[in-house]
Amino acid sequence: MRHTGVMTLLVDTTAVTARTDGVVRVTGADRLSYLHTLLSQDLQHAKPGTVADFLYLDAKGNALAAGQAVVRSEEIWLVTPREVAADLAAALDKFRFLLQVEAIDATDELVVASVRGPGQIDAPGARSQPMTAAPHGAGVVVRGRAGGVDAIGPGDWVSDWVSRLELPEAGAEDYEAWRISAGEPAWGNEIRPGRRAQELGLLPTHVHLRKGCYPGQESIAKIYNLGRPRRSLAVIELSEAVEPGAAVEAEGKTGEITSVAPLGDGFVALALLPVDRDGNVLGRGSVVAGGVTGRVRRRVGEGLPQPGA
Repeated sequence: MRHTGVMTLLVDTTAVTARTDGVVRVTGADRLSYLHTLLSQDLQHAKPGTVADFLYLDAKGNALAAGQAVVRSEEIWLVTPREVAADLAAALDKFRFLLQVEAIDATDELVVASVRGPGQIDAPGARSQPMTAAPHGAGVVVRGRAGGVDAIGPGDWVSDWVSRLELPEAGAEDYEAWRISAGEPAWGNEIRPGRRAQELGLLPTHVHLRKGCYPGQESIAKIYNLGRPRRSLAVIELSEAVEPGAAVEAEGKTGEITSVAPLGDGFVALALLPVDRDGNVLGRGSVVAGGVTGRVRRRVGEGLPQPGA
């Protein structure tokens, strides 16, 4: 990881990084209503320029895919982990029946670059409102929830867009430190079978509670209405490195480290921590992970409004 003193690219210093995401392109007159029935977000009447995080779940509530839907005038781009893009496209195409909709894996055609840094990012084509997308040349520029910006489009267009920024280039380790510090669960690290959206803090960002039926809705509704998960994802600071999977002790109960990265003079991690009966994360003062004392920054999703609640 590259530092300036203890400054970290993407976290303390604005920088740009190439992403490895896949992109699924969904077209056809019924694209919005179709995705509305399969994904966790309310897309039925979404206007061009809408951006929404989504989950694609199985009947038990396990995530089969996760990502971000970018609504364009004639199509929708689903930005999702590269390793699930082909399966997501195949699943969406499989269930369309007589509807006018087509889903294809466009990962070889469309790429993603991200600009992150402290505060609101100023970048060509970006709107000021969070979770919006604006057409810009051959691609789109997405304004994220926390002020960051993503450029999505053909490789040549993204390269040209990036070159005009004249920003330092960050690598995968820098992005991992930003992701963990920002409290963004990742596919395969936090988002994996057996872990529910509620415990990962994904309900406020990825789920609309009042939309119609979709795969996994009953599992989401049951946990939301009848009780709270026993663990909750949180961002913690550590003075030394620990391995993902290490146990975390919080007020006599045990959680689990899911991701770790160097940050400044220490380390930052995501951890599934036990919660009390009111849903509060235990160990607000301090936790111990692999023999290393840490401090809880915040719970993932804390303070965000819940769509449809």
